[in-house]
Amino acid sequence: MPGSGKSYFGRMLSESLKLDLVDLDSVIEEKEARSISDIFGADGEAYFRKVENRILKEVSEQYENIIVSTGGGTPCFLDGLDYMNQNGVTVFLEADKELLVERLISKSHRPLVKGDTESRVKELLKTRLPIYQKAQISIEHREVDLLLDEIKSLKS
Repeated sequence: MPGSGKSYFGRMLSESLKLDLVDLDSVIEEKEARSISDIFGADGEAYFRKVENRILKEVSEQYENIIVSTGGGTPCFLDGLDYMNQNGVTVFLEADKELLVERLISKSHRPLVKGDTESRVKELLKTRLPIYQKAQISIEHREVDLLLDEIKSLKS
C-alpha cells in the first residue's frame, strides 16, 4: 500500500543483502521525464498502469539479483503480482489503515490518496488487500533479519 514503507524497507534490505535497489516510480519518472502526478493528471491512470507494467518487465529483464520497490498499484494491475511472483520473491508489507492514513495525509504528491485520505485508504485496502495477500511473504514486522530468514526458507 502507499505509505507502508516500501522505499524505506527496500533500502534496508538492499544494504543488508548488498544488492542494488531499483525504485520503480523513479525509473518511470525518469523515462517519462515527468512526475507520477503529472502522468496521472495528463494521461490518466490506465496509461500510467501500462507504462508501469512495461517498465517493471524491462527492469526485471535488464537486471539480475536486484530489489525492486514498486508502487502500491503495481501488483494490482495487468497481472503485476503474478509476473513478480514468477520472476522473483514478493513481499507484502502489512500496515493498518490508521498508520497508512497518518503517513499519507500530508503527501500531496500521491494522486490516489488526494482528497479524503481516510476513505481513499479504506477503499484501496478493500480492493488491493486480496491481491497483496498473494505475495510469497507477508510481514507485519520491519526486521530485515527475520525477512531474510523467510526468503531463505523459500529458496530451500
